[in-house]
Amino acid sequence: MLRTRLRAGPVAGFVVSVLFALVVTGISVADLYLPSLVPRMGSPAPFTLRLPYGPRIVRDTQHRLVYEHTRLIVPRGTVLHEWDDNHRAAFAYESIRRPPTTGRLGSLYVLYFIIGMMLTAYLRRFGQSRVHLLRAQVGLLGLMAGSLVFAKALLLFTALPEFWIPVAALPLWVALAFDRRTAFLVEVGGAFIAASLLRFDLILLCVLLVRGIASTLFFLDRKHPRQMLIAGALAGVAGAIGMVALTVIFEGRFSIGADLARGLSSNVLACVGGGVLAGLLARALREPAERVMGHVSRDKLLDLTDLEHPLLKKMAAEAPGSWEHARTMANLAEAAAAAIGADALLTRVGAYYHDLGKTVQSKYFIENLGPGERSPHEDLDPDVSADAIMAHVVMGTKILRDGHIPEPVVEFAYTHHGTQMVEFFWHKCKEQGNPKGLTEEHFRYPGMKPQTKETAILMLVDSIEAASRTVWPPEQKKFEEMIQRVVFHKLAGGQLDESGLTLQDLRILSSRMASTLVNMSHGRIKYPWQREAERARATQAQSVATPLPAVTPSPKAVDAPSAEPTESSRLSQSEVAEPPVSRRSAPKPADTGSPAPESGSRKQDR
Repeated sequence: MLRTRLRAGPVAGFVVSVLFALVVTGISVADLYLPSLVPRMGSPAPFTLRLPYGPRIVRDTQHRLVYEHTRLIVPRGTVLHEWDDNHRAAFAYESIRRPPTTGRLGSLYVLYFIIGMMLTAYLRRFGQSRVHLLRAQVGLLGLMAGSLVFAKALLLFTALPEFWIPVAALPLWVALAFDRRTAFLVEVGGAFIAASLLRFDLILLCVLLVRGIASTLFFLDRKHPRQMLIAGALAGVAGAIGMVALTVIFEGRFSIGADLARGLSSNVLACVGGGVLAGLLARALREPAERVMGHVSRDKLLDLTDLEHPLLKKMAAEAPGSWEHARTMANLAEAAAAAIGADALLTRVGAYYHDLGKTVQSKYFIENLGPGERSPHEDLDPDVSADAIMAHVVMGTKILRDGHIPEPVVEFAYTHHGTQMVEFFWHKCKEQGNPKGLTEEHFRYPGMKPQTKETAILMLVDSIEAASRTVWPPEQKKFEEMIQRVVFHKLAGGQLDESGLTLQDLRILSSRMASTLVNMSHGRIKYPWQREAERARATQAQSVATPLPAVTPSPKAVDAPSAEPTESSRLSQSEVAEPPVSRRSAPKPADTGSPAPESGSRKQDR
């Protein structure tokens, strides 16, 4: 049985959410249990003391008591004094937090658990097919916990405003690796978790949400990761505008000049700087995050498209027919994937490598047989032939994994036939009376159904490319009819049930592939020497087909049997020289998987 990537179900989502909430709760309150981080009056502050934003009674410059909304930050290392109102307020706030009550711990745990469950449930039901994988969900929640560690360290050991927290870094990377909708959800969860560190500061929560959502919206060109920096900076500006607006709502005023004069303590600068920092982190941590999530970077995929890659050169040398089939599939599959917004580059790479297992026994596949070469299947029992055909799925997977090809590419090898039957040899077995008493399961591929849109596209293209060779003339309508038969056959067999393809996707795919096939079958103007050769052949055929003059029978031989054939029974010389050849008399397919019943072709496996 092939080893495949694990997918997350409801139970896995529940377990992962429980562990996520436990870890995040521990990170959130860990400092409250460390004796070395307990502040004491008359001693330097062991960490930065922060009083969350809210209404307070403070003294103005004339020592009058006034009521205002404010934030309070006492930098780490500052000696705490009883006579300082700010020190006393920060010290009192820290005192009531230690140790945290059971109710507070339970409430935080429930909040983080709900965030984890919402995220995993969304990814499982509505997310892109690649985030259905257990590794992807565990990695995503793990990266969220890691970003919380960074935020906690920034709050504890620096005196920078909390708006510097780069929560948008992870959504930016998710938008690059997956899609914007998943990035939005990650941003909402990350913003609530970060805001919980400061008693759910409302302005902080809103700024983090605005900045995170804006960063994914401004990240327009996902093919160029350096655009993350621009998106982060623009998102920072959006966050600063939101912060100013909310501050005016709460306090009635905001002086930008006075705020900027505070330097690194400026809230406006912190909002913009937090966005830029998020872009820098997303760009710098892109490769480590890809390894954690099991995602293949664009640079790695581009490396795998190099036709000088050893595995591709091996295929071109040992299975040249299969290699040409793979290259044709790559063009068709890439165009189809781009039409529905799937990962076109990953689909192209998968098309290049999916049939690598055919290099082990290349002559068992009809596309690798030379003109007049005898198929080895003519001397084999149907079940033995089917085993030889199906082996290329297992062997291809093994070769790719031994060659350290990324698992998302390996997945194309063991899903491009799904769980279909090698129907040609099953029917052949039944025609022979099934002497071994075999069942359909003996002729079924050992792989699994496509789990992503990209692998499902390749399955369709595999059959469509093979069947397209039988379509004549190569017209749009004929290609569309053939493609519809292939798609309906896969749907009826349940092969696309787990792929995530919608009916709209299938409609777009069918139209796009038909157009691509028409373009690939375009005609050319004939050269003069070609036209002359055609005229010569036509003249020769006409002279050969001209009937001989009829022989007038002798009057004496009227009643005798005629030795000459009648005109109706006479065959022309051309008919004798070139007897018609039907498909049934053509050589039998030498190999491959299930035939393409949609097209009527007997080519078994592409």
